[in-house]
Amino acid sequence: MKEDRTLLVGIDLGARITQMSCFDFTTFEPVSIGRKIGDERKPEIPTALKVDPVSGEWFWADEECAGRENLICFPHLLSDVMREETIEIGEYSFEGYQVLKRFLVKLLSILKEYEPNRTIKKLVVTLETREKRLVEYLTKISEEIGIPKGGLVVQNHRQSYMYYAVSQPRELWLNNVGLFELEGDSLLYSQINIDRKTEPYIIGVTQKNLSEDIQWEALAQEDEQQAAYAFLNAANTVLYKQLVTTIYVTGSGFERPWAHESLKKLCSGRRVFRGQNLFTRGACYAARELSGEGKLDHCLFLDEEMIASNVSLRVYRDAEMQETLLAKAGSLWNEIDSSVDVIPDDENELQITIQDVLKHEIRVHMLSLSGFAGRENKMTRFTIRIRFADKDTCIVTLKDNGFGEFCPSSNRVWERYIQLEESTWEN
Repeated sequence: MKEDRTLLVGIDLGARITQMSCFDFTTFEPVSIGRKIGDERKPEIPTALKVDPVSGEWFWADEECAGRENLICFPHLLSDVMREETIEIGEYSFEGYQVLKRFLVKLLSILKEYEPNRTIKKLVVTLETREKRLVEYLTKISEEIGIPKGGLVVQNHRQSYMYYAVSQPRELWLNNVGLFELEGDSLLYSQINIDRKTEPYIIGVTQKNLSEDIQWEALAQEDEQQAAYAFLNAANTVLYKQLVTTIYVTGSGFERPWAHESLKKLCSGRRVFRGQNLFTRGACYAARELSGEGKLDHCLFLDEEMIASNVSLRVYRDAEMQETLLAKAGSLWNEIDSSVDVIPDDENELQITIQDVLKHEIRVHMLSLSGFAGRENKMTRFTIRIRFADKDTCIVTLKDNGFGEFCPSSNRVWERYIQLEESTWEN
């Protein structure tokens, strides 16, 4: 039977709560995937597990386990995994990687209750920040559970927010868009700015930490009026003279009674939306776009983890000279790894083109092939590989593959670091 790999899934993997959504092609919107508890489906799933050390069975942290004793709990699963490779609990040791894998397998098993006959085409996991260890673990786990190569994307909350906001009706993002996140003793404000003078539109996001600007004592008090004033004072300060007509608020802090009145006041001249599933829905919209099913070709998303240039190689193909795109502006720099094989035809150089979409500049870099002089024409095959050391430094690798038995490979590899102002060779 042919596998029906069509599911587009977004997961907001949080320190306390995880949420999952799946794109519905009948409503063209993400739908929440909830865990069944009694007769209800609850979309907010605690990021926690417990295990029976004797049988090796894993359970949700809040799951009833009648008759079982001495279960080992992981109430802070994500923070434990980020902190240590091995988690020590009493006399037991657990690999953090395996604990995270158990959690994701149980999480995705809920999806099977909704879609038993379909499998994942694109999975976007969104994190508050893209911690290196978590990204590495998630990548390895996705391969082991059968998600195809390139089927997983890990992005931060700011990137999911951009996808969410621009996927809403156009009238909601005609001007700039703001987001307040209130969780514990942290208040963050993120603002989307849209440059409509370009085509495609350039969507950027800036973030401010307002935690030091808010009166936490007032928020902690039972006096609802004082709590509302504390938030509104911080919000109005950051919004002063900003053309923001749509605001989203999320986080458990906005579930308290004071939030209702303060958000009503924030609505003056603006539309305000409150909810707890913004990031999982944003990740789901991203899965739609990154799978090629989307409708946001007129938008280019950029933040500090995304490259702002297209990188292409000029080649002769299909009876004409053309640019082969190797890295696309708006891609996460540390996920770029593309390659193409070429056979030079009376060529002494290869041409790499850098198109900066922000500065509207095009720069050309030539890669010399002089080290292979003396070989017969069309008797050498090279692999051109593109990676990034950071969002502003492109690594171009040139590897000599020879040409079968006729021309053995020299096994030589050249690397060129292409930056905004200078380029260097390493041999």
